Amino acid sequence: MRPCSPSCAKMGNMNVAIFTRDAHRMAGTPAVVLLAAFPYDHRMWEGVARRFEGVPVIAIDPPGFGHSPIPLDPPSLEIYADYVAQAVRAEGAEKILVCGNSMGGYTAQAMIERHPRLVGGVVLVGTKADIDTPQARAARTEMAVGALVGRAQEQLVKSIPTMLAKETLTDFPKIPELMEKWIKEAPGAAISWAQRALAARPGRLETLGRAQIPAMVVRGEQDQNSTAAQAEAMAKALGTRVVSVPRAGHLVPLEAPSAVARAVMSVYRRMS
Repeated sequence: MRPCSPSCAKMGNMNVAIFTRDAHRMAGTPAVVLLAAFPYDHRMWEGVARRFEGVPVIAIDPPGFGHSPIPLDPPSLEIYADYVAQAVRAEGAEKILVCGNSMGGYTAQAMIERHPRLVGGVVLVGTKADIDTPQARAARTEMAVGALVGRAQEQLVKSIPTMLAKETLTDFPKIPELMEKWIKEAPGAAISWAQRALAARPGRLETLGRAQIPAMVVRGEQDQNSTAAQAEAMAKALGTRVVSVPRAGHLVPLEAPSAVARAVMSVYRRMS
């Protein structure tokens, strides 16, 4: 994937960096849009994106992460969703399949709600449609504050083992090493913005129930952050099924990119 120019998409005072492949095919052809998990950027999708031969792909750096500047707008996944919509339209996409992991999945759901004419298919990976519990919301707020004084990265690095399957940790040590590198590169202000946006998100099961688009839900069997029941609830609302990926945790695009790519292409063929 290649980066577009720094001015590729703007909304208010925000910029978003996008990375494209086979963009010349976008006119009249649905594009696959990839939304990263917190606190990562488009690089987590490289193993998935390379499996989409001949399909236009747009990967997004979330606000403040990667090449995207720190946003000035209030923390909001709705703002992020609008931002993605404007970016992909500016690139020439008229219809998209949006695939999001974790925070990217929450944002994909916001896109379904706010941009139904643009979103023609969805794959939700390692995510949920519920609001945070009060305890989780408090933890996010605490991290948002700590991130501004440089305390969040260490906490996030310590949480890496909870994000991955035990086989990933033992058999593929490069993956946690990459995650640690990316976490340390993430600006504290971006971490804070994202955590506040995540804490404020609404539940969207009703949104999924109204969507009536080709869809699939993907969950790693060892996911410690979203449950099998939450995945089944999303699948039921969307009228689809859950793909359960063995030897994978919360970050399935990193751990089992081929499984995610197969799920995306299965949905893509139903909307093309």
